[in-house]
Amino acid sequence: MTLPEEEGRAWYRLTAAEQAALREAGYTQEWRPGEVIIRQGAPPGGMCVILSGWVKISVTNERGDNAPIAARGPGEIIGELGAISGRPRNSTIHAIGTVHALVIPQERLRTVLARQPRIAQELLSVAAIRLTQSDLLRLEAGGPAFPQRLAATLLELAHQCAPHTLNPIPDTTPIDLPFTQDELAAFARVSRSTLVRGLDELRSLGILETARRRVRIVSLARLRDLATGRT
Repeated sequence: MTLPEEEGRAWYRLTAAEQAALREAGYTQEWRPGEVIIRQGAPPGGMCVILSGWVKISVTNERGDNAPIAARGPGEIIGELGAISGRPRNSTIHAIGTVHALVIPQERLRTVLARQPRIAQELLSVAAIRLTQSDLLRLEAGGPAFPQRLAATLLELAHQCAPHTLNPIPDTTPIDLPFTQDELAAFARVSRSTLVRGLDELRSLGILETARRRVRIVSLARLRDLATGRT
């Protein structure tokens, strides 16, 4: 149901020489909480490597419905598809907190990829992994049972938000989800009141802790059992 964490985050899979080539081609930039880093429908631009902070990725359909689809943190690459394909941006990316990133302009990125073809292979791997993650979130959010459906959605988000150094993720490692309850409700495709009831039940089972603007998963094993129907 969830992806293994062996892949790690893309930046950390690159060699020192490959990282140096991207740093030489790019520049660093900072975004404050809530600022838009990439806007859906905008012309293609450069690729970003998140150096610190977290971002939220969301999409808007033709009816104007907006929903978050992923979170990305340090070591993650964002904006690579538009930079490579030359097509308009397919999602909006907001800074959750203060974000520092390495920005590689489109033409400079293409030059680096021509000289460092293994980086292109890593970007292809990133795209494949994220497509699977996106499909899993859509599948779990459309399941019939609640809170099992909520547990499955939180489990997928936990794997996205887990520290990259944890491989595999220990079941007792606390994982903070950098989302508001409204955003989690959008992930799970339920109302906020329904989400709160679900979180209350998971909290009573010792699976998570909640505080103002924070949901912390404290038992990945119990969350996994609930998500897969083993409890």
